[in-house]
This record gives sequence, C-alpha cells and structure tokens, in this order.
Amino acid sequence: MQERIFIAIVIFLIQIVFQQSFVKAEPIGAAIVKVADRLQEEQIKQGINAGSWTGEINFTGPIVAGIANACEVACKSEYLSAAELGANSILMISQGNFYGDEAFALTRLSMISTDPNDPWRDIVSDYYSKIKYSGGTQAYISNFYAIDPSIAVLYMSYHVLAAYYVDANDKKIWRQELINLLSSVDDSSVYPVMALGAAVWALSQTGTLDQTIINNSLEYGASYWNSKRLAELPDLLISHQVQDGQPNAGSFYWQFGHKEGSPSGYTEDAIFATLGLTAVFESNPDPNLYYAIGNSCSALLNGINMEDDENEGTVWERLSREGAEYCAYAGEMLQALRALIIPGDINLDGCVNFEDFEIFSNNWYAGDCAQQCWCNGADIDHNGIVDIEDFKVFLDNWLREMSFEENI
Repeated sequence: MQERIFIAIVIFLIQIVFQQSFVKAEPIGAAIVKVADRLQEEQIKQGINAGSWTGEINFTGPIVAGIANACEVACKSEYLSAAELGANSILMISQGNFYGDEAFALTRLSMISTDPNDPWRDIVSDYYSKIKYSGGTQAYISNFYAIDPSIAVLYMSYHVLAAYYVDANDKKIWRQELINLLSSVDDSSVYPVMALGAAVWALSQTGTLDQTIINNSLEYGASYWNSKRLAELPDLLISHQVQDGQPNAGSFYWQFGHKEGSPSGYTEDAIFATLGLTAVFESNPDPNLYYAIGNSCSALLNGINMEDDENEGTVWERLSREGAEYCAYAGEMLQALRALIIPGDINLDGCVNFEDFEIFSNNWYAGDCAQQCWCNGADIDHNGIVDIEDFKVFLDNWLREMSFEENI
C-alpha cells in the first residue's frame, strides 16, 4: 500500500515540477561545515582543559550545542567526537551544576546519540530532579533575579528547553519564571532584543503563545510589557528587524527603542531572533514570518567568512565581520543555521527539489537509520525508518526554498 502511495505522489511531483520554477539559495550546509570545521580544529584536545576552547571555558555549552547540530546534518564523525569531548569537559567543570546552555548542550548530545541507554538525557533529568528535591526549583530560580534580566532570560530559555526535553517535573515552573523574567527586560538591560528572541525560541516550543499577559505585576515588571500578551511576541520580534534599504538590513536592532542610526547588526541579536522566528514558523507558517526569516538568513550568512583563507569559518561580534571573534558566537551561529534548514532539504542546498528526492528515493523504506546518519538524511522525522511519514514532510515542503535575494 505504501509503495502505491509513494509512486502516485512521485507522478504528481513530476507533473507539477514543470509548472513551477525555483532558484537555488546560498547553501546553508556549506556554511555549517565551514564553521564547524573551524570549531573542531580549534578545540583543545588534550590536558586539563581538553574539550573546551581557549579563553572560553565558561562558554563551552553553546559551542557544544552548535557542533552537535552540525553533526546531526553533516554526519561527520569528527563533529561527534568534538561534541562528546566538549560535553565531558562540561561535566568535569560544572560538577553537576549546569548553566542553562550547558544543560541544553547535553540534550543536543542526547538527540544525536546512538546509545540506546542515552546517558546524556539521564544526566540532565537527574540534574533537574536534584534541584527540585534539594532546596526547590523556585528557590534555585530566585538566583536569576539577582542578575541583569536579559542575561537571566537567555540562560532561563536554555533551561526551559532542556527541562521540557527531559520532561522535568517542574518544567512548567521554569517556563512561567521565564515569562516573569522577560517582563523585567527593557532598554536598561544589556541585551533586550536578544533576550526577546531567546524567550520566543523557548516559549514557542514548550507551549502555546496565547493570550497570557506577560506583565502581571506593574510593581516589578517593566512598563514596556504593559498589556502585551504571549501571542504578540512574534510580531513584536519582527518589529525589531532592520528593514530593506537600511544599514545592516535583515539583522536586528539591539534595543527596543530604535530609530535611524540605532545600533544594529550584532550577531547574537540576529541569531536568537532567528531561532525565535523559526521556532514559531514550525507551528504557524505565516508569510510575514517566512519573509523575516529569509532576510535574517541572508544577514547571518553574510556574517560568516566563507573564503578559503586563515579566517575561514570565523564568526564575529557583528555581522559586518567586525568586533571580537569568539567561538561562542560560532556555536550559536550553528544553532541558528540548523534551525534554518528546511525539512526535506536533504542535500542542504537551500531548496527541496529533485536532487533531494533522488536521495530520498534511494533510501526509501530503509531502516536502522539512527546508525546510518538517519539514512543519509532521508529519515526526516528521525524515527529510525524512511517511510510515508517522512514523505509527507517532504511533500509539504516540495519546492520550498530559503530565499533571501533581498540582502545579497
């Protein structure tokens, strides 16, 4: 039966391909490989700091998460080795008390692990249980209110995603506290727009962006959030994107209050805004979201050095390739690039077309995909077999492309 459905849909695709045209986008896959190659080459491989990166030992989390994402799509064994080495460094340095980005990084290792025992998931699950039963989750989270709210939101966003991944008992407390912390972010914070992007990223994947009021306490929250609701967050985030014709078009402003000449073009602002928009798009494929994502994709790719020189794969503080150069930026960039990949774009060229279909058909009904790089990417839903469920996803995205001509 499945074979008949498969053949019928193939005929359908052949019929419609001549009615539509598409232009290949800049391959996101190539950018992922260049950035990940540089990170794994610069990783400390031996000694007491093995698994970390020079000068960035406290930022191993986002780098490991990024390399794990690269491993998932590029299937290079050296990426998996680098991610596991980095994860072991996290375990050694943290002594079981993880930053949010570190807990999230371990969940990314869990997602790509082929070990049926999945030790990474167990470690994260035990961590959130330990918090609950030794002092309490609420008491632990209270520490976040002592730091800048935008930084607190960033780390809390990672925590929320990790807590929901392992189905922690107090996951709803983590999510509600993220909303509470977001309500304190304003332009006096260090990273207001970045915090908004991170919050949208986490909240949209762990619940509904509904009519819940963000700021329930006029005494403690920032006035910026008065009367604003969760459902408004995606449009609010889009409103902070730099428009066509402006310097740094496609990137995002740093602060909520922006006007001509306001600071924009910072890499982390664009990364977390992109993560937020792509997460919302998964459940709400709105054209406005798609356009904004396309523009942010262009801005991000333009910020990566793709040339074959000593800076190949480098990511800077600003998308204009200026400012500080940190591996943490590169790790975060890999997270955003992974989110930009269209489901069904198996060869990672930015478009779901017959080149992807050839790979898909060659792996049709293959099994044991977790051990074979998800059957060369054809096992789209990662359930271990290439079947009709994968083909439904493929068909839903047929001829869809990540188009971002506006800013090139």
